[in-house]
Amino acid sequence: MFVGDALTVWYAGLNKPWYLVPLWFFIMVGILYYLMSGVILYRQLRSFKESKFRKIALGLILVMLAGNEMWNYLFFGLESIFLGFISLIPFSIVVGLLAFVLRKVDRLSYRILLPYLFWLGYDLLWAYGLYMRNM
Repeated sequence: MFVGDALTVWYAGLNKPWYLVPLWFFIMVGILYYLMSGVILYRQLRSFKESKFRKIALGLILVMLAGNEMWNYLFFGLESIFLGFISLIPFSIVVGLLAFVLRKVDRLSYRILLPYLFWLGYDLLWAYGLYMRNM
């Protein structure tokens, strides 16, 4: 929704780092992100074990989903490499906290989230490289 033509016009014209993965890979990560988020959210909603960690996990999942949309708006909607990069830092912290909580409350959801944490490491590196090349 926030991308519009920014992907094909603005982003296409940026100077990209050499370690950029192909666009189809970003698309696959995006699809897997929403599938992963849906599975984790579903598992937390259907859990009948009441605990403060489960409630925290639900809140963090919702913050993570909103944070991802906020990133799309900042990066593509405002066409800001800087805001896109900077916003990945608190977003990564939220996902890290979610992983920490899920490890306590739902090991399968934790394992599902873990590859995304590794992706965020690359994402931070990519966003920083993109920012440095286009200052």
